[in-house]
Formats: sequence, structure tokens, C-alpha cells
Amino acid sequence: MTGNKLSRFVPPPSPDKLESSGFAVTKKAKRPFSETETCFYCGAAIGAEHRHDCVLVMKKVTVRAIVEYEVQVPADWDEHLILFQRNDGSWCGSNMIGELEELDERDGCLCQHIKWELVEDSDEAFLDEG
Repeated sequence: MTGNKLSRFVPPPSPDKLESSGFAVTKKAKRPFSETETCFYCGAAIGAEHRHDCVLVMKKVTVRAIVEYEVQVPADWDEHLILFQRNDGSWCGSNMIGELEELDERDGCLCQHIKWELVEDSDEAFLDEG
């Protein structure tokens, strides 16, 4: 096969990240049309272990999104009624998806409305060569 070869960027390892991950590299870590028998991301050979800092070695974390935007409510509602409607009433949180889609269409992006926080960080690594 001829044509452009896929190139990959493998950043130079930092001295404290050279240890292995404990996860074996399989052919799934190789990308289509690659001529090398290595992980596309960390460069480790198939059958060896992924580098500790390989992006295919994952962990799960819990994040919180704080979303701030305007909504319309009846003029005579106070804080109690507004929060009751959103938190304890029959209003479904899934309705927020439509509100956010409208906001995204209007503003072109939600970045100015959302702030992310890390709630919990897990140290339990797993492999996702998917």
C-alpha cells in the first residue's frame, strides 16, 4: 500500500514517568495502517507494557459541572418556589438539556456558562485500548 503514512507524536518521557503501567500492549493499541508493532500513543512494543503516562491507561474521576444561565419563572415566585420547582417539584432535570441546547445555539458554545470542579479522584487505573 502506498500513500501517506500516519505519523504519531510520542512526547519524550519524563524521568519519573518511565515506569511501566502493568498493562500489556495488544494489537488494539496499534492504529490502522501503522507499519510499526507498537502502541500508537506511548510507543511501547506489542507484548510489552504500556508506559505509565500512556493515554490509554485510564482512571475514573467524578466531576461537578456548575452551570449558570438565566431562565424564566413567574414574576411572583421567590427563591423557595424557584428552587422547589427545580429540585423537588415535577420539573425533570432532563428538561435542562433542552435549555442548554437553546443556550448553545444562541451563544455558539457553553464554555462561558460552565465551570468544572473535581469532586473525587480515583487512583485505580484500567486499560482502554478501545
